[in-house]
Amino acid sequence: MTKSLLNFDFTMRVLLGTPIHESKDYAMDKWIASVSKFDYPFDLLMVDNSGNIKYVDRLHEYCKKHGVINYKLEHIDIDHDAILDEKLAQSREIIRREVLDKGYDAWFSLECDVIAPPDALSKLVGLIADYWMVNHVYPTRGNPNESNQQLGITLVKRHVLEKYGFSNGYGYVNPLQPDIWFGGDVWFIRQIDLTSEGKRITVSGMIKPIYHLDK
Repeated sequence: MTKSLLNFDFTMRVLLGTPIHESKDYAMDKWIASVSKFDYPFDLLMVDNSGNIKYVDRLHEYCKKHGVINYKLEHIDIDHDAILDEKLAQSREIIRREVLDKGYDAWFSLECDVIAPPDALSKLVGLIADYWMVNHVYPTRGNPNESNQQLGITLVKRHVLEKYGFSNGYGYVNPLQPDIWFGGDVWFIRQIDLTSEGKRITVSGMIKPIYHLDK
């Protein structure tokens, strides 16, 4: 990437916020190790929606192991029968409120099983400029030849979170598509695309390597 493509703003206060679940423990040690090496300053919020509240103890251990101190860990109780999309949406609502209440300029969404290089966040900050959101393509879990374009590795400006939340027109779950795990992601992104003011870009190959762990 040439410098002409970048517009660094090191005054941008960023919250890296992500939903966490004990089922992703296979990735958490590596994930926290990777984010601890990011070259752009950020605060970290992990929202744990595991059925076992004691899982947060292990997350604290990972943070201590990798020297991460600028973090907050919150556990939420969600109905055991709730589908994944509802768990993600409720977790992201907490992240959204943290961005707004604590005066952050942007939310960095990085899924807890997506491993990105140290310059991942700084590159997104350099790219976002006047855009509302920058989505970076990332590989699907288990198949690096296929790609996702949802909220796996994305930077979102504050004013977008002021306008839109993660509870869609049906609540947290669309009754017409109750089993679509990424429904909340798609709904959130679509709100930006549908407005005449919204400006969003999807990029590929700017950040590499990116790994999507499945074990």
